[in-house]
Amino acid sequence: MPDDPQRQRLQQILVAAVPLLAQPPALPPLLQTAMQASLFAYLSDPADYERIMGLMQVCEGNTQPPRPAQGGQRITEEWLNTLDERDCLWWFRMPAPEIYDMVGALGIPLSKKTPTRYIFDRVEAFCLLLARYRSAGDMYTLSMLYDRSQSAISEIVNALVELIDSEWEHLLDCDSEHLLRPSELSRFAHAIHAHGAPIKSVFGFIDCTIRRICRPTWWQQQAYNDHKKIHALKYQALMLPNGIIGHLYGPFEGRRNDNFLLTESGLLDRLAQFAHPEDVDEDTPFEERTFQIFGDPAYGVGPHILSPFSGAGERTPEEQEWNAQMSAVRIEVEHGFGIVSNT
Repeated sequence: MPDDPQRQRLQQILVAAVPLLAQPPALPPLLQTAMQASLFAYLSDPADYERIMGLMQVCEGNTQPPRPAQGGQRITEEWLNTLDERDCLWWFRMPAPEIYDMVGALGIPLSKKTPTRYIFDRVEAFCLLLARYRSAGDMYTLSMLYDRSQSAISEIVNALVELIDSEWEHLLDCDSEHLLRPSELSRFAHAIHAHGAPIKSVFGFIDCTIRRICRPTWWQQQAYNDHKKIHALKYQALMLPNGIIGHLYGPFEGRRNDNFLLTESGLLDRLAQFAHPEDVDEDTPFEERTFQIFGDPAYGVGPHILSPFSGAGERTPEEQEWNAQMSAVRIEVEHGFGIVSNT
Protein backbone atom coordinates (compact mmCIF):
# COMPACT_ATOMS: atom_id res chain seq x y z
CA MET A 1 0.00 0.00 0.00
CA PRO A 2 1.58 3.32 -1.01
CA ASP A 3 2.51 5.93 1.62
CA ASP A 4 0.28 8.95 2.04
CA PRO A 5 1.48 12.27 0.51
CA GLN A 6 2.48 13.76 3.87
CA ARG A 7 4.77 10.82 4.65
CA GLN A 8 6.39 10.99 1.23
CA ARG A 9 6.99 14.71 1.69
CA LEU A 10 8.59 14.12 5.12
CA GLN A 11 10.89 11.48 3.63
CA GLN A 12 12.00 13.90 0.93
CA ILE A 13 12.77 16.57 3.50
CA LEU A 14 14.82 14.17 5.63
CA VAL A 15 16.75 12.81 2.65
CA ALA A 16 17.76 16.33 1.70
CA ALA A 17 18.37 17.69 5.20
CA VAL A 18 20.06 14.88 7.13
CA PRO A 19 23.46 15.19 5.36
CA LEU A 20 23.48 18.87 6.25
CA LEU A 21 22.31 18.44 9.84
CA ALA A 22 25.05 15.85 10.41
CA GLN A 23 27.41 18.85 10.21
CA PRO A 24 29.95 17.73 7.62
CA PRO A 25 32.89 20.04 6.88
CA ALA A 26 31.90 23.19 5.04
CA LEU A 27 31.39 22.74 1.32
CA PRO A 28 33.60 24.57 -1.16
CA PRO A 29 31.96 27.86 -2.17
CA LEU A 30 31.10 26.55 -5.62
CA LEU A 31 29.07 23.68 -4.13
CA GLN A 32 27.31 25.46 -1.28
CA THR A 33 24.78 27.19 -3.54
CA ALA A 34 24.03 23.96 -5.41
CA MET A 35 23.43 22.03 -2.17
CA GLN A 36 21.08 24.66 -0.78
CA ALA A 37 19.21 24.85 -4.08
CA SER A 38 18.72 21.07 -4.14
CA LEU A 39 17.34 21.18 -0.60
CA PHE A 40 14.93 23.97 -1.49
CA ALA A 41 13.70 21.97 -4.49
CA TYR A 42 12.41 19.23 -2.17
CA LEU A 43 10.37 21.68 -0.09
CA SER A 44 7.02 23.07 -1.19
CA ASP A 45 6.86 25.57 1.69
CA PRO A 46 9.71 28.14 1.94
CA ALA A 47 9.13 28.25 5.70
CA ASP A 48 10.37 24.63 5.97
CA TYR A 49 13.60 25.59 4.22
CA GLU A 50 14.13 28.56 6.54
CA ARG A 51 13.58 26.41 9.65
CA ILE A 52 16.12 23.81 8.53
CA MET A 53 18.75 26.40 7.60
CA GLY A 54 18.16 28.19 10.91
CA LEU A 55 18.67 24.94 12.82
CA MET A 56 21.94 24.36 10.98
CA GLN A 57 23.22 27.80 12.00
CA VAL A 58 22.31 27.17 15.66
CA CYS A 59 24.13 23.82 15.59
CA GLU A 60 27.21 25.35 13.99
CA GLY A 61 27.27 28.10 16.62
CA ASN A 62 27.55 25.55 19.45
CA THR A 63 30.54 23.63 18.09
CA GLN A 64 33.34 26.11 18.95
CA PRO A 65 35.60 24.81 21.74
CA PRO A 66 36.65 27.25 24.46
CA ARG A 67 39.72 29.29 23.58
CA PRO A 68 42.63 30.02 25.94
CA ALA A 69 43.18 33.48 27.34
CA GLN A 70 45.82 35.76 25.84
CA GLY A 71 48.84 36.24 28.10
CA GLY A 72 52.54 35.65 28.59
CA GLN A 73 55.47 37.90 27.68
CA ARG A 74 55.45 40.35 24.76
CA ILE A 75 58.59 39.81 22.63
CA THR A 76 61.06 42.71 22.77
CA GLU A 77 64.79 43.07 22.26
CA GLU A 78 65.21 43.71 25.98
CA TRP A 79 63.43 40.47 26.80
CA LEU A 80 65.41 38.48 24.21
CA ASN A 81 68.66 39.76 25.71
CA THR A 82 67.66 38.33 29.10
CA LEU A 83 67.14 34.83 27.67
CA ASP A 84 69.82 32.21 28.02
CA GLU A 85 71.16 31.24 24.58
CA ARG A 86 69.94 27.68 25.05
CA ASP A 87 66.40 28.91 25.78
CA CYS A 88 66.45 31.25 22.78
CA LEU A 89 67.53 28.39 20.53
CA TRP A 90 64.75 26.23 21.92
CA TRP A 91 61.97 28.73 21.30
CA PHE A 92 63.19 30.39 18.09
CA ARG A 93 65.95 28.11 16.70
CA MET A 94 68.32 31.11 16.65
CA PRO A 95 70.29 33.00 19.29
CA ALA A 96 69.34 36.64 19.79
CA PRO A 97 72.35 38.13 17.89
CA GLU A 98 71.49 36.05 14.81
CA ILE A 99 67.86 37.17 14.99
CA TYR A 100 68.99 40.81 14.93
CA ASP A 101 71.30 40.09 11.98
CA MET A 102 68.55 38.28 10.07
CA VAL A 103 65.92 41.01 10.33
CA GLY A 104 68.44 43.44 8.88
CA ALA A 105 69.65 41.10 6.14
CA LEU A 106 66.09 40.25 5.07
CA GLY A 107 65.17 43.92 4.84
CA ILE A 108 62.21 43.68 7.22
CA PRO A 109 60.86 47.19 7.97
CA LEU A 110 61.43 48.57 11.46
CA SER A 111 57.66 48.57 11.98
CA LYS A 112 55.26 46.23 10.21
CA LYS A 113 51.50 46.89 10.00
CA THR A 114 49.01 44.14 9.13
CA PRO A 115 45.89 44.64 6.96
CA THR A 116 43.74 45.19 10.06
CA ARG A 117 46.25 47.65 11.56
CA TYR A 118 48.05 45.49 14.10
CA ILE A 119 51.52 47.02 14.49
CA PHE A 120 54.63 44.93 15.22
CA ASP A 121 58.27 45.75 15.77
CA ARG A 122 60.33 43.80 13.23
CA VAL A 123 62.10 41.72 15.89
CA GLU A 124 58.79 40.68 17.43
CA ALA A 125 57.32 39.91 14.01
CA PHE A 126 60.29 37.77 12.98
CA CYS A 127 60.35 35.92 16.32
CA LEU A 128 56.66 35.07 15.97
CA LEU A 129 57.37 33.73 12.49
CA LEU A 130 60.19 31.57 13.86
CA ALA A 131 58.06 30.36 16.76
CA ARG A 132 55.17 29.54 14.43
CA TYR A 133 57.26 27.33 12.15
CA ARG A 134 59.52 25.95 14.85
CA SER A 135 56.90 23.49 16.08
CA ALA A 136 53.88 23.88 13.77
CA GLY A 137 51.82 24.32 16.93
CA ASP A 138 48.55 26.21 16.83
CA MET A 139 48.57 29.98 17.22
CA TYR A 140 46.47 29.93 20.39
CA THR A 141 49.51 28.47 22.15
CA LEU A 142 51.60 31.36 20.85
CA SER A 143 48.90 33.76 22.02
CA MET A 144 49.24 32.35 25.55
CA LEU A 145 53.04 32.66 25.45
CA TYR A 146 53.66 36.00 23.72
CA ASP A 147 50.70 38.22 24.67
CA ARG A 148 49.28 38.69 21.18
CA SER A 149 45.85 37.66 19.92
CA GLN A 150 45.54 34.68 17.62
CA SER A 151 44.26 36.88 14.80
CA ALA A 152 47.19 39.30 15.18
CA ILE A 153 49.73 36.45 15.11
CA SER A 154 48.06 34.92 12.07
CA GLU A 155 48.12 38.20 10.17
CA ILE A 156 51.74 39.10 10.94
CA VAL A 157 53.00 35.60 10.11
CA ASN A 158 51.20 35.64 6.76
CA ALA A 159 52.34 39.19 6.00
CA LEU A 160 55.96 38.41 6.82
CA VAL A 161 55.94 35.21 4.77
CA GLU A 162 54.62 37.15 1.76
CA LEU A 163 57.26 39.85 2.24
CA ILE A 164 60.17 37.42 2.49
CA ASP A 165 58.88 35.34 -0.42
CA SER A 166 58.46 38.35 -2.71
CA GLU A 167 61.91 39.75 -1.88
CA TRP A 168 64.01 36.58 -1.78
CA GLU A 169 62.17 33.98 -3.85
CA HIS A 170 64.75 34.26 -6.64
CA LEU A 171 67.46 32.79 -4.41
CA LEU A 172 65.65 29.43 -4.43
CA ASP A 173 65.31 29.32 -8.21
CA CYS A 174 68.80 28.74 -9.60
CA ASP A 175 70.71 31.86 -8.62
CA SER A 176 73.13 31.64 -11.55
CA GLU A 177 74.66 35.05 -10.84
CA HIS A 178 75.94 34.22 -7.38
CA LEU A 179 75.50 30.82 -5.72
CA LEU A 180 75.40 28.80 -8.96
CA ARG A 181 77.75 30.77 -11.18
CA PRO A 182 80.18 28.59 -13.19
CA SER A 183 83.18 29.21 -10.92
CA GLU A 184 81.14 28.03 -7.92
CA LEU A 185 79.86 24.98 -9.81
CA SER A 186 83.46 24.04 -10.56
CA ARG A 187 84.34 24.36 -6.88
CA PHE A 188 81.36 22.21 -5.86
CA ALA A 189 82.23 19.54 -8.43
CA HIS A 190 85.84 19.35 -7.22
CA ALA A 191 84.65 19.03 -3.62
CA ILE A 192 82.31 16.14 -4.48
CA HIS A 193 85.05 14.40 -6.45
CA ALA A 194 87.48 14.82 -3.55
CA HIS A 195 84.87 13.29 -1.23
CA GLY A 196 84.84 10.06 -3.24
CA ALA A 197 82.77 10.55 -6.40
CA PRO A 198 84.27 8.78 -9.44
CA ILE A 199 83.54 11.72 -11.79
CA LYS A 200 84.40 15.42 -11.72
CA SER A 201 81.29 16.95 -13.30
CA VAL A 202 78.62 16.48 -10.60
CA PHE A 203 78.04 19.61 -8.52
CA GLY A 204 74.83 18.76 -6.63
CA PHE A 205 72.22 16.16 -5.78
CA ILE A 206 68.54 16.30 -6.65
CA ASP A 207 65.75 14.59 -4.78
CA CYS A 208 62.13 15.06 -3.76
CA THR A 209 60.77 15.04 -0.24
CA ILE A 210 57.21 14.80 0.98
CA ARG A 211 55.76 16.56 4.00
CA ARG A 212 52.78 14.98 5.67
CA ILE A 213 49.61 17.06 6.01
CA CYS A 214 46.23 16.52 7.63
CA ARG A 215 43.75 14.68 5.47
CA PRO A 216 42.10 17.43 3.41
CA THR A 217 38.34 17.86 3.56
CA TRP A 218 37.96 17.90 -0.21
CA TRP A 219 39.91 16.31 -3.11
CA GLN A 220 41.78 13.91 -0.86
CA GLN A 221 43.07 11.81 -3.75
CA GLN A 222 45.04 14.77 -5.08
CA ALA A 223 47.15 14.90 -1.92
CA TYR A 224 47.38 11.15 -1.28
CA ASN A 225 50.81 9.58 -1.78
CA ASP A 226 50.45 5.90 -2.70
CA HIS A 227 54.04 5.07 -1.79
CA LYS A 228 53.97 6.47 1.75
CA LYS A 229 50.22 5.90 2.25
CA ILE A 230 49.73 9.41 3.63
CA HIS A 231 48.35 12.76 2.51
CA ALA A 232 51.23 15.07 1.76
CA LEU A 233 52.77 17.90 -0.19
CA LYS A 234 55.83 17.27 -2.33
CA TYR A 235 58.92 19.41 -2.88
CA GLN A 236 61.96 19.15 -5.14
CA ALA A 237 65.35 20.32 -3.90
CA LEU A 238 68.90 20.53 -5.22
CA MET A 239 71.42 20.09 -2.41
CA LEU A 240 74.92 21.50 -2.77
CA PRO A 241 78.03 20.14 -1.02
CA ASN A 242 78.25 23.23 1.20
CA GLY A 243 74.91 22.29 2.79
CA ILE A 244 72.88 24.99 1.03
CA ILE A 245 69.77 24.23 -1.00
CA GLY A 246 70.55 25.69 -4.41
CA HIS A 247 67.09 25.16 -5.88
CA LEU A 248 63.70 24.51 -4.28
CA TYR A 249 60.46 23.86 -6.15
CA GLY A 250 56.98 23.18 -4.85
CA PRO A 251 54.77 22.36 -3.18
CA PHE A 252 52.87 19.98 -5.42
CA GLU A 253 50.19 17.41 -4.69
CA GLY A 254 51.48 14.32 -2.94
CA ARG A 255 50.35 12.07 -5.79
CA ARG A 256 52.87 13.53 -8.24
CA ASN A 257 56.04 11.60 -9.08
CA ASP A 258 59.58 12.95 -9.10
CA ASN A 259 59.84 13.29 -12.88
CA PHE A 260 56.69 15.40 -12.98
CA LEU A 261 58.25 17.92 -10.60
CA LEU A 262 61.50 17.90 -12.58
CA THR A 263 59.64 18.67 -15.80
CA GLU A 264 57.40 21.33 -14.28
CA SER A 265 60.31 23.09 -12.57
CA GLY A 266 62.22 23.54 -15.83
CA LEU A 267 65.42 22.89 -13.88
CA LEU A 268 67.25 21.09 -16.70
CA ASP A 269 66.42 23.90 -19.13
CA ARG A 270 67.86 26.40 -16.66
CA LEU A 271 71.02 24.34 -16.20
CA ALA A 272 71.48 24.21 -19.97
CA GLN A 273 71.86 28.00 -19.91
CA PHE A 274 74.69 28.30 -17.38
CA ALA A 275 75.98 24.93 -16.11
CA HIS A 276 79.13 24.88 -18.23
CA PRO A 277 82.81 25.22 -17.29
CA GLU A 278 84.29 28.62 -18.04
CA ASP A 279 87.23 27.32 -20.10
CA VAL A 280 85.29 25.15 -22.60
CA ASP A 281 86.38 25.22 -26.25
CA GLU A 282 85.89 23.11 -29.37
CA ASP A 283 88.63 20.69 -28.34
CA THR A 284 87.12 19.96 -24.92
CA PRO A 285 85.80 16.36 -24.67
CA PHE A 286 82.01 16.19 -24.67
CA GLU A 287 81.81 14.72 -21.17
CA GLU A 288 83.74 17.72 -19.79
CA ARG A 289 81.59 20.42 -21.40
CA THR A 290 78.78 20.42 -18.84
CA PHE A 291 78.21 20.28 -15.11
CA GLN A 292 75.62 17.79 -13.96
CA ILE A 293 73.37 16.93 -11.04
CA PHE A 294 72.87 13.41 -9.70
CA GLY A 295 69.59 11.75 -8.70
CA ASP A 296 68.00 8.34 -8.22
CA PRO A 297 67.39 5.96 -11.16
CA ALA A 298 63.90 7.34 -11.86
CA TYR A 299 65.41 10.56 -13.22
CA GLY A 300 67.32 8.86 -16.04
CA VAL A 301 70.36 10.31 -17.81
CA GLY A 302 70.79 13.51 -19.82
CA PRO A 303 73.34 16.21 -20.63
CA HIS A 304 72.85 17.80 -17.20
CA ILE A 305 71.63 14.91 -15.05
CA LEU A 306 73.05 11.52 -14.11
CA SER A 307 71.64 8.56 -12.21
CA PRO A 308 72.93 5.14 -11.11
CA PHE A 309 73.25 2.19 -13.47
CA SER A 310 69.90 0.39 -13.44
CA GLY A 311 67.59 -1.70 -15.58
CA ALA A 312 67.31 -5.36 -16.40
CA GLY A 313 70.26 -7.69 -15.98
CA GLU A 314 73.12 -7.85 -13.54
CA ARG A 315 75.54 -5.00 -13.02
CA THR A 316 79.18 -5.46 -13.91
CA PRO A 317 81.71 -5.09 -11.07
CA GLU A 318 82.68 -1.68 -12.45
CA GLU A 319 79.05 -0.52 -12.52
CA GLN A 320 78.47 -1.80 -8.99
CA GLU A 321 81.53 0.06 -7.75
CA TRP A 322 80.48 3.26 -9.53
CA ASN A 323 76.99 3.04 -8.03
CA ALA A 324 78.39 2.44 -4.55
CA GLN A 325 80.75 5.42 -4.72
CA MET A 326 78.03 7.79 -5.94
CA SER A 327 75.57 6.48 -3.36
CA ALA A 328 78.03 7.23 -0.58
CA VAL A 329 78.24 10.91 -1.51
CA ARG A 330 74.58 11.23 -2.52
CA ILE A 331 73.47 10.56 1.05
CA GLU A 332 74.31 14.21 1.74
CA VAL A 333 71.04 15.30 0.13
CA GLU A 334 69.13 13.32 2.75
CA HIS A 335 71.15 15.07 5.46
CA GLY A 336 70.03 18.40 4.03
CA PHE A 337 66.37 17.43 4.24
CA GLY A 338 66.96 16.28 7.80
CA ILE A 339 68.43 19.65 8.76
CA VAL A 340 65.35 21.41 7.39
CA SER A 341 62.99 19.05 9.23
CA ASN A 342 64.78 19.40 12.57
CA THR A 343 65.12 23.19 12.69
